[in-house]
Amino acid sequence: MSTLQDKDKYKNCSMCGENKRLTDYYKSYSSLDKIDERLRVCKVCLKDKTNINNIDSVKNTLRQVDKPFNIYLFESALTKPDVIGEYFKLINAKDYKLDTWEQSVFDKEDKNDENSPLSIENIDQELLDELKEKYGYGYPDEEYILFEKKFVNLKPSFQLPTTMHEEYLREYCVNKVKETIAKAKGEFKEAKEWSAMAKESAEAGKLKPSQMSKADLSQGLDGFGQLSRMVEEHQDIIPLLPKFVKQPKDDVDVTLWLYINYIRDLQGMPPAEYEEIYQFYEERRKDYEGSESDNQLNDGDEDV
Repeated sequence: MSTLQDKDKYKNCSMCGENKRLTDYYKSYSSLDKIDERLRVCKVCLKDKTNINNIDSVKNTLRQVDKPFNIYLFESALTKPDVIGEYFKLINAKDYKLDTWEQSVFDKEDKNDENSPLSIENIDQELLDELKEKYGYGYPDEEYILFEKKFVNLKPSFQLPTTMHEEYLREYCVNKVKETIAKAKGEFKEAKEWSAMAKESAEAGKLKPSQMSKADLSQGLDGFGQLSRMVEEHQDIIPLLPKFVKQPKDDVDVTLWLYINYIRDLQGMPPAEYEEIYQFYEERRKDYEGSESDNQLNDGDEDV
């Protein structure tokens, strides 16, 4: 309703002098703008005046309209196409809307500032960009570290067979961390909302312990059969089995060995050791595999 009323109200921009609708100005909760709760400078002039690639230009603009510069919020706004619009959206949020230039946060190392969010560890920009891609853009930089710590701690406890399961775990970590931060600030209503979203993510991704089966809790190993299957899936089990190269493996091998030596005796030849027979098998196997490969190559040439 207020938006409809604002469209019918006008004010003059203190910079360009044009008479514009109130919706053409950013909201302001400063005592200097209490009449209409709008800045004295229009959105167009603010954006034209400010060079977002020059931090001093941004600070100068905010100082002139008596708005705080917050390094955390500004870096978060840089992830959006409309940097200035996003920044004013962030500083007009509940936690910052009454702040003035005096409440500015310029340095991340300033740990004594009450308005500074949670401190961030030393982290290079490349890793920070990866975390933003992983958990979504728009959060304060220091919170991405908390998201990642939570994810790394919880991931070993769950089976994540698909990327969708991993997505639910990431959502759960974000919501749970935000819940903890809200509680620390005493914002229990907001904490309850984050808790509800964390619960939904856990249920959707089957992350709650009560939803897990015995197989889930045992990493899928309910018996020796499943262990054997996992080994075979990891590597073909046949090459791992022992090979009897110096003695027969079954009755068929014994029968062939006796028959071969019978023929050799008829021909006046000494008896053969089983190791020699096995070596003969191996040579014939290699010859067979080699001929199969040649046939496949010839078939390929014909297709060409």
